[in-house]
Amino acid sequence: MKKLAIVSLTLALLAGCASPQVGWDQDEKVIINDAPIQLTSNLWLNKMPTIGELQEQSLHGALNLESSRSLPADITVESVSLRQGDDVWIIDGDDLEIRTHDENQWEVVFAWQFELDPNKTVDVALQLNHQDSLNWLVEKQVLIDTVY
Repeated sequence: MKKLAIVSLTLALLAGCASPQVGWDQDEKVIINDAPIQLTSNLWLNKMPTIGELQEQSLHGALNLESSRSLPADITVESVSLRQGDDVWIIDGDDLEIRTHDENQWEVVFAWQFELDPNKTVDVALQLNHQDSLNWLVEKQVLIDTVY
């Protein structure tokens, strides 16, 4: 009985550490330090022809964070999660680039290869960390554009 309890506890801890529990029920707005923050997601596939290079199907993303007030400077972007059907992909760390356009607008960009259906929409979740408090911004039913 003790072995079963130890194995169950170990599996539960490992499952909890495997990936962040995305708050898919959230919406695209959150308030942090009295600053209302809005997420707007742009996703596209680049199908521009290239000379002498193998064309890869990378999904490009530009996720805009905008506020009517200054965004708190100590916010960090922890991860971006994409969901299509039952599939979920997580992008974090060095695979995300943060661009600060001004104190009210930031952009989170990425390019990554995914096995997804470009004809179906994607749910996008962005996890923010502000003073050890995690917040989710989720935009649902985002269309994937194609650039030629």
